[in-house]
Amino acid sequence: MNIREIYVKTASELTEISGDFAKKESEEIICFVCECLRSDIYLNQKTEISQNRILQIQEIVSRRKTGKPLAYCMNSKYFYDREFFVDTNVLIPRHDTEILVETVLKNEDCGKKFVLELGTGSGIISQILQSKRSDWRIISIDISFEAAKIAKKNCDEKIFIVNCDKFSAITEQNVFDIIVSNPPYIQSAEIENLDDSVKNYEPRIAIDGGKNGCYFYEYLARTAKKLLNEYGKIYCEIGFNQADIVPQIFLGHNFTQVETTKDFGGNPRVVCVRN
Repeated sequence: MNIREIYVKTASELTEISGDFAKKESEEIICFVCECLRSDIYLNQKTEISQNRILQIQEIVSRRKTGKPLAYCMNSKYFYDREFFVDTNVLIPRHDTEILVETVLKNEDCGKKFVLELGTGSGIISQILQSKRSDWRIISIDISFEAAKIAKKNCDEKIFIVNCDKFSAITEQNVFDIIVSNPPYIQSAEIENLDDSVKNYEPRIAIDGGKNGCYFYEYLARTAKKLLNEYGKIYCEIGFNQADIVPQIFLGHNFTQVETTKDFGGNPRVVCVRN
């Protein structure tokens, strides 16, 4: 079977579950398994695909047809400028989170800094920051032992991964220049209204932000000051409708200079506050 034939077959099989995204997902699967470019599907249509790779493609398609998100079916998700391992123990990286990473990199230079990440998940934020700022020392924490194992798989050895509940393993002797977090920020009551692919497969612990969606912002505002140096900053991803409430939470705990960055859709996506 050549690459064109497997593409047509895959797209056809995925149409029921993926609808208009069937062709795009077929391209992703083929490029992932065959280690090729999207253009190869169209410019090298007669290239033969090995039986082993055909079986791999078919296995991914079978998983996807159950409704399981494609990233979990492939155990892979592209984020920023590289691929990362993911499974159902961690949230699937979103493009919105690239805005958080970009905001940190835009505002912070290459000098030595001590950085703490709350809620590492798959480790993507810490890893990208470390790859772009090699002199930074990064500690990244997560309450999930399984998530911490995945973060270790995705991160450089320079990044210190800690399995603990919030800041319970961080002492006041640790003083950080930056705290960064993409915390759970969906209201508990709203989770049942999310797409099936999210509520049925992604870890609830990674999306449930409590009754008002602000549990972790309130926790950061209460506890982070003692972990930051005099000019330390907090960078947080926020929900599209939290641009008013999250800054007020931090201002209520004497943080200053609140700045909000919008995503590609024009929605507020990142809040930065200074100690």
